[in-house]
Amino acid sequence: MIGVAAQLISIVILARYLGSEQFGQLMVITAATTLGAQLCGLGAGEAMVRRLVRDPSLYRTLLGHNLILIFASGTILSLITIGGMWFFARNMTDTVGYLNILLIMIPSNLFLFRLVSLTEQIFIARHEFWRANVVNVSFQLARALMAFLACIVFGVGSLQGWAVWHGVTYVCVSLACAIVLWPRGAPHWHVLRDELWRGINLSVSSFFLSLRQNIDLLALSAVVTPGIVGTYSVARRIVSTALITGSSFERLIYPRLARAGERGPSATLHLALKYLAYSIAIASATSLGLFIVAPVLPYLFGRDFGDAIPDLKILCWILIFAATQNIAFDALNAADRHGIQALVYNTASIASAAIIILFTYRHGLSGTFFALYLSEGSIAAALWMTLTLLSRYNRGSATTRPTE
Repeated sequence: MIGVAAQLISIVILARYLGSEQFGQLMVITAATTLGAQLCGLGAGEAMVRRLVRDPSLYRTLLGHNLILIFASGTILSLITIGGMWFFARNMTDTVGYLNILLIMIPSNLFLFRLVSLTEQIFIARHEFWRANVVNVSFQLARALMAFLACIVFGVGSLQGWAVWHGVTYVCVSLACAIVLWPRGAPHWHVLRDELWRGINLSVSSFFLSLRQNIDLLALSAVVTPGIVGTYSVARRIVSTALITGSSFERLIYPRLARAGERGPSATLHLALKYLAYSIAIASATSLGLFIVAPVLPYLFGRDFGDAIPDLKILCWILIFAATQNIAFDALNAADRHGIQALVYNTASIASAAIIILFTYRHGLSGTFFALYLSEGSIAAALWMTLTLLSRYNRGSATTRPTE
């Protein structure tokens, strides 16, 4: 909840002080780097949690594995993203200034964001949950504080000025994480080849998730007015931010799922069913909270965003579907079934993106709402069916295995 509040404060301050045009540019950069962040590190962070919780002696090797992949993939992704975004913005009046913004914000959102996330994952794997919470909350509060200082105290009103503050924030938080981890030992620079493809499967799945979360905005922009897209995007952003409450619970139970995963999918299924009720309860409470506070949106973002109230009241319940599918998603990964998970999830995500485009094109905003719930429910059902079938196969194999 602290993370939700901090992100909301940042969005409100930046939207008010940067103006609609520059805030729009910021959202485009954020969306592009959100996609890149899913591929940065090639999913090595999940291996840090899963392997370290089983064998703490692997810490230095896993740390080196993560850092190599973060810097290698981050360099390539940064160059591609900066080059692509600058190329498509060549008609802007200040292309040099925009390039400076990209050179600061994109590496920060890729390299430094992933390093902070890695620190949190290390603490989770070591069952130091309070330290992981400190890292997560401090990062969110630091960004909100910097937005407050930059815009309200020092009067920053340009995206180029905010980019500098943004970069300083990420550098300071990353250095603090490095200082905290330094006494635990230097990395052993080695790539774990058996984890490479597992991580790639996971990162590609995360990429498709991020793509699916943005396809509705792209589809709507082709069939409705910019004003409708603007109010919808505010509601969608708030719902995306509220996912923090569910993910905060899921990241705490993943080490237990990983330990159970040593015994196969049947063990993770049993544990996932146990935690499913808790996850749904947290998501339901968060959805209800968003439904209640929806009328406040025009007071935060301005009178132009009055239409965001019904949009948020409709979208808020999608958190329950997201929580349901995330438990099954994590259970498959914890059981070392990354390839099967990636196949099912990526296929369902591509189909969901097509459904959203189709219904949005045919029925406008109402079609978008229907397609979102249909796609989220379908993905949840596909993941749980896969986990159940693998569990039955695992139990069947165990009963037919000859006694030695």
